[in-house]
Amino acid sequence: MTAIALDRVARLLNSPPTSPVPGQLAVELTPASLATAFAARTRAADNGHRIWVAGVNSRGVGRFQHAGQAYTAHQAAFAVRTGRMPIGQVRPSCDRPGCCEPDHVDDQPTRQRDRAALASITGMGRRAPSCDHDQAVHGRHRADGRRYCDACNNGVRKPRQCEYGNPGCGAETVRPYPCGWRCDEHQPSRTRTR
Repeated sequence: MTAIALDRVARLLNSPPTSPVPGQLAVELTPASLATAFAARTRAADNGHRIWVAGVNSRGVGRFQHAGQAYTAHQAAFAVRTGRMPIGQVRPSCDRPGCCEPDHVDDQPTRQRDRAALASITGMGRRAPSCDHDQAVHGRHRADGRRYCDACNNGVRKPRQCEYGNPGCGAETVRPYPCGWRCDEHQPSRTRTR
């Protein structure tokens, strides 16, 4: 069964782009001049990688301006390959840190799609989250397919709420007490805070 699922995912990931609809307006989002400007600032390296040879910023990331728009090396490589601007961070999917080969870079939605496919194949996609964040918004997959919460990973915490009652009061202006977090209306009779 796993081999069948792996075959389906491989066919989806390797499928060619859809053909244009007759009569539909064709708009090229990435001009050929961007590909030329990108190629002039890079050179081929060993094992099919490409490295940035133009100037880098203080963080070691290649940046340049083209047609009035600023690009990083990875953004330009992604735009050259796909014809659209990336969504979120663009990172190389290979093991070489500074690689900017267009076939080796992916934006955030593409990485998450690939990782979700890996998680479903390996059976890691069904783990319950261990936090209260909305996993439809904050749920992510690591490169090996394991799930994690992006909000918890970045230190974003849900605001504390009043724990009085069942269901809880839910007020967000609360203080800690020995019996839990309470708002001013539901504070215990003895108001000695922790």
